[in-house]
Amino acid sequence: MESIPGWQLIFLGGIATWIVFSSILNVTQKLRSLTQPLVSRYVMSGTSIVLKIQKYEHSYLDALFSGLSCVVSVPFYTAFLPLLFWSGHCKLARQMTLLISFCDYMGNCIKDVVSAPRPSSPPVRRVTATKDEEDNAMEYGLPSSHTLNTVCLSGYMLHYILSYTGSEDVSTELMGFALVCLVVGLIGVGRIYLGMHSLIDIIGGLALGLGILTLWLCVDTCIDDFIVSGQNVASFWAMLSFLLLFAYPTPELPTPSYEYHTAFNGVALGIVSILLQLLF
Repeated sequence: MESIPGWQLIFLGGIATWIVFSSILNVTQKLRSLTQPLVSRYVMSGTSIVLKIQKYEHSYLDALFSGLSCVVSVPFYTAFLPLLFWSGHCKLARQMTLLISFCDYMGNCIKDVVSAPRPSSPPVRRVTATKDEEDNAMEYGLPSSHTLNTVCLSGYMLHYILSYTGSEDVSTELMGFALVCLVVGLIGVGRIYLGMHSLIDIIGGLALGLGILTLWLCVDTCIDDFIVSGQNVASFWAMLSFLLLFAYPTPELPTPSYEYHTAFNGVALGIVSILLQLLF
C-alpha cells in the first residue's frame, strides 16, 4: 500500500480544522460584517464613474466589450483548454486548468464572504448579451472574476511562451507585457462599461490576480512535479476537492458561485486522475 506523506496529512488536517473552527466561530459572518459596509459604500460612490463611462454608449462598444468578456467565460474555457491538450502542450494545459480552478475558487470565496452588491441598475445600464452574462449578474461583485482570470491566464501564458521559446529579447518581453496590460485594461474597462462592476471590483480583481499569479509562478513547477511523480496523488487530490466543498463560505443570499467552483474543482480532479492513468 502506498504510504501517505506527512505533509499531506498536515495539509488536509489543517483544512478540516479550519472548516470546523470557522463554522463554530462564525468567521464568514464576522468578516462580512467588517467588509461589506465598506465595499458597499465604495460601490455606491463609484456609480458616478460607471455612468460617466456609459455616456459613450454605442452598439459597437456593446459588441466589443461583450465579446471580450466571453474570452474569460465558461464557454471559452470549454473550447480553449482541450485545444491546449490537443496541441501537445500538456504541461501548459495542466497548469492553466489548475490555475483557473484556483482563481475561480478564491475569487468566488471572496465574493460570497463579502457579499457586496454590483452597481445598482438603474441608474446603471447593465448589458447581458449572453446567458452566461445573465448568470454572472446573479453573483456578488467584489472581486471582478473576469479581471482576476485575465490577469492570471494572460500573465501565465506570457510566462510560458517566453520560457518555452527561450526568448531573452527585451523588446519581445516588453511587447508581450504591453499586450497583456492592454487586454487586462480592456477587460476591466469593459466590465465597468457593461454595468457589471464598479471600480473597486476591478481594483480588487487586479490585486487578487497579481497576488495569485505571483504565488503560482513560485509553485507551478512543484505542483507539476507532484502531479506527475508524487506519492498518493489521486487520493490526496480527491480528498482535497472534497474538503474544499465544505470549506467554501455561505453567501448572504444564494448565488451560482458555488456551482461554478464545484464544476472547476471536478475538472481539476479529472485532469489529475486521467494524467495518472496515462502515466501508470
